[in-house]
Amino acid sequence: MADRSGLLRDLDAARAAFLEVLEDVDLELATVPGVMEDWSVRDLVYHVAVWCEHGSEAIDLAAHGRAGSFSYSPAETDAMNARFLADGRTVSPADALAREEAAFEGFRARLAGLEEALLALELGNGDLVEEVVVYDGAAHYDEHTAHLRSWFGTDSDDGE
Repeated sequence: MADRSGLLRDLDAARAAFLEVLEDVDLELATVPGVMEDWSVRDLVYHVAVWCEHGSEAIDLAAHGRAGSFSYSPAETDAMNARFLADGRTVSPADALAREEAAFEGFRARLAGLEEALLALELGNGDLVEEVVVYDGAAHYDEHTAHLRSWFGTDSDDGE
């Protein structure tokens, strides 16, 4: 099991890499499809925001003795992503960035304040809290950072 400080370091590093790629995005390109299928940069930013919120929900349930209520199934992912994509397309790129920042900060704060032993707690869907933190956090940022780098032709992470 990873420790909370390691999970926080990984989350911070993954988000920093994501934001670094976003710095090079011309605002005019923010809603152009093609980053990942027909998704735009704005769509990806909104997407990582709602998955951070999803991770926050898991942490909140675990912290309040309701871990069994977390019922997410990977079979729901495509439908959830389709709904998030449609929702995200109604917001401006600036609003998507603001939501991502707030979602990340909330997710990070919840993780930082979580009793470390709860990382090993099994949630209602069978995943450990730690697993949700990783797949909704650092792994998710890493996945979509790779999509952005590929789209912008910067597949290399410059040796990092």
